[in-house]
This record gives sequence, structure tokens and C-alpha cells, in this order.
Amino acid sequence: MNLQDIQETPSKVNIKEFIKPYLKKWYWFVFSLLVCVAIAFAVLRYSKPIYGAEATILIADETKLSPEASVLEGLSETPFSSTKVEGEIQVLKSRELMQTVVEDLKLNLQIFAQGRISDVEIYQNQPFTLNFLAKDSAINKSSLRFTITIISETSFSYAINDGQPKTYLFGENVPTSLGSLIVIPNLQYFKKYTGEPLKVVIKPVSSVREHYKNKLSVSSISKGSNIVSIYLTDPVQDKAKDIVNKLTEVYNQSSIEEKNQVAKATSEFIDERINLIATDLSEVDLTKERFKVGNKLTDITSEAGIFLESGAQNEQNLIQLGTELNTVNYMSDYIGSQENNELLPTNIGLSDPNISSITTKYNELVLERQRLLKTSGENNPIVVQLDQQLNGLRSSMQQSLNNLKSTINIQTSNLRAQEDLINSRISSVPGQERKNRDIQRQQNIKETIYLYLLQKREESAISMAATSPSAKVIEPAYSSYRPISSGTKIYFASLFLGLLLPFGFIYFKELLDTKIHKKEDITETLPNMSVLVQLPHIEHKKELTIQVNDRSVLAESFRILRTNIDYLFNKKDSGKGEVIYVTSTIPGEGKSFVSYNLATIYAYSNKNVLLIGADIRKPSLTNFITNSSQIGLSEYLHGDAEIDDIIKPVLSFNSLDVIQSGKIPPNPAELLMNNRLDTLFKTVKDKYDVILVDTAPTLPVTDTVLISKYADRTIYVTRANYTEKSLLSFVKELYIDKKLKNISLIINDVKAANLGYGAKMGYGYIQKDNKKKKWF
Repeated sequence: MNLQDIQETPSKVNIKEFIKPYLKKWYWFVFSLLVCVAIAFAVLRYSKPIYGAEATILIADETKLSPEASVLEGLSETPFSSTKVEGEIQVLKSRELMQTVVEDLKLNLQIFAQGRISDVEIYQNQPFTLNFLAKDSAINKSSLRFTITIISETSFSYAINDGQPKTYLFGENVPTSLGSLIVIPNLQYFKKYTGEPLKVVIKPVSSVREHYKNKLSVSSISKGSNIVSIYLTDPVQDKAKDIVNKLTEVYNQSSIEEKNQVAKATSEFIDERINLIATDLSEVDLTKERFKVGNKLTDITSEAGIFLESGAQNEQNLIQLGTELNTVNYMSDYIGSQENNELLPTNIGLSDPNISSITTKYNELVLERQRLLKTSGENNPIVVQLDQQLNGLRSSMQQSLNNLKSTINIQTSNLRAQEDLINSRISSVPGQERKNRDIQRQQNIKETIYLYLLQKREESAISMAATSPSAKVIEPAYSSYRPISSGTKIYFASLFLGLLLPFGFIYFKELLDTKIHKKEDITETLPNMSVLVQLPHIEHKKELTIQVNDRSVLAESFRILRTNIDYLFNKKDSGKGEVIYVTSTIPGEGKSFVSYNLATIYAYSNKNVLLIGADIRKPSLTNFITNSSQIGLSEYLHGDAEIDDIIKPVLSFNSLDVIQSGKIPPNPAELLMNNRLDTLFKTVKDKYDVILVDTAPTLPVTDTVLISKYADRTIYVTRANYTEKSLLSFVKELYIDKKLKNISLIINDVKAANLGYGAKMGYGYIQKDNKKKKWF
């Protein structure tokens, strides 16, 4: 055999060996399946059914992007419309909206009727209504539990924490920790609950809000779509539907209020200007009245009619320019007084269309910024981009207003010059008439501005009334009227779990197991080393030795070992006994047990056998052979005895002798290097057919390697469920370095389930066991 033969070879996947550990533990799977199915049955039998409600809404896409934002949208993988939908989804899941839903539906107050297994909530058709005299803000932050039992149509009992109940009349003040409580009966429904204790639970709105917020699921039906699904589960089917529908309603109300902020700001601005203009107009009217009465003015002379007509037209133009200039000044001052990004009034009558366009874009960006701030911070890239766009639009608007103001001033100067020319030509008109014209002009200006502002206020009111919500309800909350917890799914899950638990336990047990158990565990690491036999596990200590005509599993396994030893190696020269070393890696693997029973098997086959206890550090043969002799191998090697003095016959055997280890010496390694050991082996080889040597373990001490030259072959003992797989590398090293001669392995203490041939035909065929088989 080449040294390369001992190298590890890739192992093939053996399906049979893989499933064998699981088949051996089949009863674990049966038990686990029964337990999991029983738990699933109990869950379905005693748990509350859970219902789901789902609504579908369409998020309106009203975004009008600026040219800069359009460029950025083209460079981004995610369109702004998709970002808007994601933002609206976060708004729908916000605490603010859910807080409003909980308060409007009064979800923090629950009434339960006692059931056989668990309490059942009465959501609709409640038998009574509870009214607290304290403020709602105080009630919404408190918690309270009490029991109300309806006694009759006029009275009920009230108890806290199963305390002594007290009787009250409906409509009477009931003292509680939250203040006075008034219970009002619902005569249509309370009769069916007469005499039944009803539990009332009041929770803080914040905890109820968080409960439903965590259960709420809001998502887009597909990537990039503006159709959103709102889904909620609850043990009360109608409650789940009401919450989803109310959430949609509150969301739309919030969006309408948000959109009306522009119109509201414009309306407030217009109202403020109307009040000021109305006061100025009243003063001008009063001045004109006093002037005409005091000066008794009449009609203008026909001589100045033509000039007056031209002057009137010129005055009309001045009025229009004055109105527009006044509006420009108001708008410029309003923009300059802004500290934050606030909405600007629209449609205030400026002649420059660019200003109206900039105002519209500015307000849209302000609204978009306010919406994003609800779900993100000011450092959000989109918010920063909007701030930059707003600053640019504000600068553009201020520049446009300045340009328009300069244009109006130039036009006004031209009209003033023309007015001076007309006035010079009508110098003959009385001074009183000129004064009257000035008053009339002021009156016309104020009146025009006043009428214009009234018109814009009505337009703003119409705009607020016509505002559309952000979401269109495609399908209101719908429930299939069947619990979402399907019994079939739960049973399938229980079956899966029932198989998974024992499988996982066995798998990890096998995965963490580092000990050898059967022949394959050795052949996978040392594929070409001979495994002579697998010795069975013995339950009782009295069965550890082989008797005459013994047909037990242990006896047959040692007969197989004897046969394999005889036929595995070529026979040596006749007349010379074979020296067989029995060793192991560490103590406790059963080398002394193997040595003694192998010696008895050879002795029963009429072989002349000598058993030598060469483990002089920790002798173990005394556990199997009772020998009154106090001298042994140690005394011989030390020179205190001769060969004939240490060889003793074993009682009840005609052809089995033994050399015990003797006393434990202080220098065992040096003692084994004595030349007297060579004389011993030469002597006993001529006298015995088989010499079995029980040596020391090879890993902790070097004794066996020191005397390995005297062996013809070496039997290396490993033990199932005891020897670590990592120790096989030490055996591999001994083989490659040829430290021991003709190494062959045996596996001791193998359980019947891992014996292979022995469990199926060999041992089972020859052994008659009347003991009852075990199920587990």
C-alpha cells in the first residue's frame, strides 16, 4: 500500500446515509407533528378571528415642474411623480392623521361582552353611550377600566376592578377617577345585554394610535404607479373598514386645507387692503362733498369742453397707472417683508404676465416644500433644490416688479407732461373747478381699487370652494367577510413546523457531533485503511467477557475479528508465534477489553495464546483476569524475576497464559528500552502461537512506539461515541511515518443501529433475544 493511499479523497453524497439519522428518529417526527397539529387546532378553536379591510385610492398628480426640475427629473431614475406618491404614502401613515382617526371614531373607548373563551368587543349597536364631563383632552390621555351591568331600563351597576358594584340611574352622575360620568342607554340595543356584565376599557389615544399605525399597511400597487392600497387588520370587521375609510376622508380634508392656504393668504391680503381703501374712499367722498357745498360749483363751460375731454382721457390713463403702481408697491413691500418661504397672493391685476406666471410657480413650490417637510428634514436634497428655486423665483419677481415700476413711472411722467400742457390751455377755468377735478381724480382712483379688490375677494372665495382633494377613492374599504387566518394555511404551517423542528434538532445535533459512530466515519478520513470489525455496544458489564460456546453478538464479532486477522496478512514462518499489538489513541477506548476477549477467542480455537500487559503505567488487564501473582513485566525488565516467574496460566483456560504488568515503575519508558524485552519476545515466540500485547495509548505516552519493533501487526482500537474525529489525523500520522507496523483499525462500542451487517443479517440471524423490543 502506497503512502498516498491514506490521503483523503472527496466523499460522494450518499442519500441513504444522509436520511438514515432521520429515519431512525421517526417517532420524533410523529410526536412533533401531533403536537403542532394539536396547537394549530387549539389556535383555530380559541383565538379571535382577524379580518382585513382594504381600500384603493388614486393620488392626483398635480405637480407642475419648473424647467430646472424637469432637467433633474430626466437625469434621475426615480421620477418626481413617484417621489410624490411615496411622500403621500408617508403622509397616510403619519401619526397626525391616525390621531385624528382615533379621536373621531373614539377608538380609545371599547366595550366588551364576556365570551366562553375570550371577551368579544361590541363595536356597533352599543347598549349605552358614555359621556364624561371632563375635557376630551384629559380623557384622551388617561386610562380606566370598569364594569357596567344593566339591571333594568332605568338603572345599572358600576364596579371598578371587580370591586363592590354600586347601583346608579341612567343619566345620573357617576364619580370616576376621570371625573363625573353619565351613562345614557340605547333602548334599541341594550335589552339583549340586560344582566350581563360589560367591561369598558379606556386607553390613551397615543397608545391606540401607535397600535393601529403599526398595523396599517400603505403601499403602491406597482412601481411608479399613483394608485395606492390601504390595508388594515382587526378582530372587528366593521372597525377595520371604518378606520380605513376615515383615514381616506381625513387625508382628503388635510389636502384640501393645504391647497387652500394660497387662496386663504390671498383672501386675507385682499381683506386687509379693502379695509384701508374703504377708509380712504370715505374720506375723499366727504372732502368732495364739503368742497362743492362750500364753493357752490356748477358745470364746466362749453368753451373748455374739448380740453376737458382730452384731460379726462389723460386722467383716466393716470388713474390706471396709479392703480397699477400702487399694486406694484404693495406687492414689492409684501415680498420684501417675508421672513420665510410663504405663499404670495395671486391674480391682483398686474399687467406683466411674467409676474403672474412667477407667482403661480412660486406658490406651487412653497406647497411642495411644505408637503415634503412633513416627512423629511430641511436637509433633504429635494427641499434644498426647492429652496434654491424659491430664492431664484423671488429674485426674478422682485426684478420684474422693479422693471414694471420703472415703466409705470416713465408712462406717468409722460402723462403728467401732457396734463401740464392741457392745464395751461384751460387756465381760464376757475380754480375751484381744478380743485374739484383733483378731488374727483382721487375719488376715482380709490373707487377703482376698491371695486377691483372686491372682485378678487369673490374669485378667491370661489377658488377655495372649488378645491379638489388629493386622493380619489377608487374602491372604499372592502372585506371578504371571512377571517384572513385560514385554517388550511395554519394546518399546513403546523405540518411544516412539525417536520422542521425534529429535522433541525437532528441536523444540528449531527452537525455539532465531533465523535465517530460507525465505520463510514473512519473510511471518509482514512479511506484505504482496513477496518477489521465493528464491536457492538454491550449494555451489561457481566456480558463484557466471552464464555465457552458463547453465541452472543460480542462473541461472533470477535470471531469475525479473528478471521480477518488470519486472512488479512500472509502467514509467517511456521513454528514462530505472531506478535499482535493492541493499542489506541487515548485511554478509555477499550484496548484491554479487546486484548482479553481476542485472547480468549484464540484460546477457544485451540491456539496456544500468551497475553502480555505492556501498559506498565496504568494496568487494565486486572479488571478481566484475577491473578494472585504480585510480579509481572516490570519486575522482569528490572531484573527481579525471570520469564518463567512472570508467566501465569489463566483459570478455566487450558491454552491461555498471561503476563501481568506488575508494579508501576517510576521510569516506564527507560524500563521498556531494556534489552531483556528482546529476550522475552524471542522466548515466547517459540512457545506460543499468538502473543497479544496490551500496550499503552499512543497519544499521551511514547511507550508503544518504543517497543513497536517487536510487533508483527498492530490492532488500533477506536471507540464509537467516544473517539474524536480529529484524533484520526494522529492515526494517519502514525501510518505515514511507519511508527507502528501493519496498522489495522477496529471500532469498539458501536450501537446496533450503526452496525450495518450485524443489525440486519449477521448478528440478528444467530442471536435469539427474547427481550421485548423498545419503541423509543
